[in-house]
Amino acid sequence: MIYVVEDDGTIRELITATLQSAGYEMQAFEDGNALFSCADFAKAELYLLDIMLPDMDGYQILQKLKKSTDAPVIFLTAKGEEVDKATGLHLGADDYITKPFGVLEFLARVKAVMRRYEKTSSGKILEFGALKIDTDSKSVTVNGEKIKFSYKEFELLLYLAKNRNTVLSREQILSAVWGYDFEGETRTVDIHIKTIRQKIGDHAENPLYIETIRGYGYKFI
Repeated sequence: MIYVVEDDGTIRELITATLQSAGYEMQAFEDGNALFSCADFAKAELYLLDIMLPDMDGYQILQKLKKSTDAPVIFLTAKGEEVDKATGLHLGADDYITKPFGVLEFLARVKAVMRRYEKTSSGKILEFGALKIDTDSKSVTVNGEKIKFSYKEFELLLYLAKNRNTVLSREQILSAVWGYDFEGETRTVDIHIKTIRQKIGDHAENPLYIETIRGYGYKFI
């Protein structure tokens, strides 16, 4: 099930027709209040959120959703400035599609996010000292304390951990974790790495887990 929050009726109808024609179950809402009035608001497998909304904006909706669900979120908005993208990604969004968009690209991005979400589980617990990554429940603990991760943060940490002691470029990480060309916006990786480090108590100057390879990328150690 996909939930869409979009206040423009024409775009909402286009998204509805596109998703349904591709075989997805979905439900559309005109604003955040309508979404959170739904008893099953936290049950979706994917959320598509506009940012410019009449009641609460997409950022606020995302923050509220992350308290109840780890499902992936895609921003679908006319706000295409880098600062807007950085804000959304920092808050835990998994993708960012700028209007106007092509239907084929839109569907490809939706399918890519949902496919990666479904494939993450492999039923193993990876342990690195105080850090434990449970690939079955998609959870992360540090010293026994569960740390709240967005889906994309978890997927990035897992990718790094599975490639321990391997130097990975930002472009490699983008391709593996996001699954398509971000048009050179490798800062996306840096934003997510910074958030992950803060959550697991890692430090860029004296890293416990993620080492920065200056001018190139990162390595899980």
